Amino acid sequence: MTAPVDPSAGPPSDPGKTRIVFVDIGRGIAALLVVYTHLRVVWMHREHGISSPVTDAVSAAFTTPLHLVGQDLGQISAPFFFLASGFVIPSLVLRHGQRRFAVNRFFRIYPTLAFAVLLAAGAMLLGLHPIQTDGPGVVTPLTVLTNITLANYVIYPQVTLLGLTWTLVVEIIFYLLLMFLLPVLRRATWLAIGVELTLIEVVMMTRGAFGPSYSQFAFSMSLATLPVIGQIIWAGYTRRIPGWVAAVYVGVAWSLFLWAKALDVGNIEAGYPTAVTLAILLFLFGMFAESHLRQRPVWTWLSERTYSIYLVHGVTVFVVLDALYRHVPLWVAVVVALAVTAGVAEVTYRFVERPSRSLGRSWAGGRAGRRSRAGPVRSDPPTDPVPVREASPSGPGIRR
Repeated sequence: MTAPVDPSAGPPSDPGKTRIVFVDIGRGIAALLVVYTHLRVVWMHREHGISSPVTDAVSAAFTTPLHLVGQDLGQISAPFFFLASGFVIPSLVLRHGQRRFAVNRFFRIYPTLAFAVLLAAGAMLLGLHPIQTDGPGVVTPLTVLTNITLANYVIYPQVTLLGLTWTLVVEIIFYLLLMFLLPVLRRATWLAIGVELTLIEVVMMTRGAFGPSYSQFAFSMSLATLPVIGQIIWAGYTRRIPGWVAAVYVGVAWSLFLWAKALDVGNIEAGYPTAVTLAILLFLFGMFAESHLRQRPVWTWLSERTYSIYLVHGVTVFVVLDALYRHVPLWVAVVVALAVTAGVAEVTYRFVERPSRSLGRSWAGGRAGRRSRAGPVRSDPPTDPVPVREASPSGPGIRR
């Protein structure tokens, strides 16, 4: 997955809604598919060479016909999260401005990430094996710090303590692009998107010019085409750019994504372009179905917890399954692992993620208040056709 987005908004055609329902539904399902895929593909197949009638049936019904080789149905999840960020985040940057947005994003992402990395490092020091890690010998204060800050994704050789955090780097690159181009985005959305795509292309073309660390950054930069596609959809939907311009830009962004694979900028698995195509089609279907969807507590509840679920399941599911599967039937081990994951994710959400979000809103608000007393401050831009409001303390995973 990606960093958390905040779908706490509703289209103006339905003033009773407080959230974008299709984003809530999509994020909730995507998070569950990530857990399922890591369970089936990584733990069952790659690490233990086992299968079950249930996973085999799901694969025969969906994975094989859709040609989703490599990461199974979960391949659709990360692109969907990227699209959701691209659709939601630009409105937040416009409303909050650079400083307030940066503060909110920092508290939105890093405290929960730090908790998950420390959880993975602790498990590794105990001789346990979270998802896609480099082994207990690499757990040092420096590697823990680089993983918490995500600097490990631009340092060669790369040391990863929690392998699924790669999506957060892509999200942060997208945030930085938006903040850097905010003055342009406010006045000429079409130009801001064009500059973003140009910067991505330049980094891809110079991928081999500055060493292996830069090459790692270029890979993450190439994947930023996906949240940019979400941004293009947002710009077309809110009529900031004409429909034909949006269509051309989507074609350009898609071409850059495919070109990155042709250039071998990074290790994009087979089947990923198909998964991205499906994610875009599902996203568009949800967007156009939004007026017919009702806001349900179950989707809000699940959407709120997707970031915590995404980060902690790579530790809990793998560790619990490793401990149980040789002693009890596989289905029992899976049920226990999922129950433990749900419990740890809920604790993480209630005692780490939600408090840190509230702290970020409070700190950002306090800074804004002090600036306003010190002198004039540029007001927030007008509300967009699809406004995105701050989440309530009880309210949403990569989010707002």
